[in-house]
Amino acid sequence: MNAMTIRAWAASARAVAPFVIVIGLAAACATGPGRSALNAATLAVLTCRDSPGQQGPGAAPARLVDGVDGFIGDDNPDDWASVSILHLNGVRYLAWKTALAIAPTAGPYRTVSVVRPASARLDYSIAKHAAAPSRRVRLPVCGDRYTLYVGGIFVRKPACVELAVTGPRSAAAEVKVPILTADCPG
Repeated sequence: MNAMTIRAWAASARAVAPFVIVIGLAAACATGPGRSALNAATLAVLTCRDSPGQQGPGAAPARLVDGVDGFIGDDNPDDWASVSILHLNGVRYLAWKTALAIAPTAGPYRTVSVVRPASARLDYSIAKHAAAPSRRVRLPVCGDRYTLYVGGIFVRKPACVELAVTGPRSAAAEVKVPILTADCPG
């Protein structure tokens, strides 16, 4: 997946923002009373059914980290039009929509985990199989092309989100994603 494909997806994702919010709210409600929809300890294990499909052949990845592409952020603190604001269990979150694509050579899966801030969450499940946003998500490889997962990163305020990418046979590779902050070195 190339940078232009990711930017095009991000632009079209603004049109489906209400849908993504409904998915997140449905997941929050599905956990029932007394259970946190934002359980930090939970590993969300996705299946190929959670992917809308594979990417076509194309140019080099935009930002590839240990077999996962798409860690595109926004370092402009004034760019509030890029995020949706939603409330989950009474907590206000900024939802940064960013698709991730898993390289076919990264099989059988990659796990993306929040390193910091501790309050950040990830959500890449779809409505039919919606899981609550969590700090870790496992994304399987589903064929011989990049497998796309639509979702995003949830933060309580603008932040430099540090993520770790691991696989069954790989050491953790870290990446920083700026969400409405220029303070994201490296």
